[in-house]
Amino acid sequence: MSGVIVLVELEPSTEVLDAEEVDVGARIRWVHAAPADTEVPEDPGPVTFCGIGTGDLEREGYRPSGPGAPWYPPSQRTRRCRECEAALRAL
Repeated sequence: MSGVIVLVELEPSTEVLDAEEVDVGARIRWVHAAPADTEVPEDPGPVTFCGIGTGDLEREGYRPSGPGAPWYPPSQRTRRCRECEAALRAL
């Protein structure tokens, strides 16, 4: 699964913590996969496998542990993007 960068789409919280501070500790909405950038392989390309821009997504440090391991963090199984997953299977 080399060349695949795992990214998370966050669902921002609007909880106000203090007078002018908003909780940006967001929940994960979806886990996406993107191809690695051809010029900078440590970075994601401009769009995920499902076609959304990667600019507003957060990088997830997860790497599959070996053959047969899921492309997404196992703890986020219910949040994985089905379109990204289908595109990865077609590779």
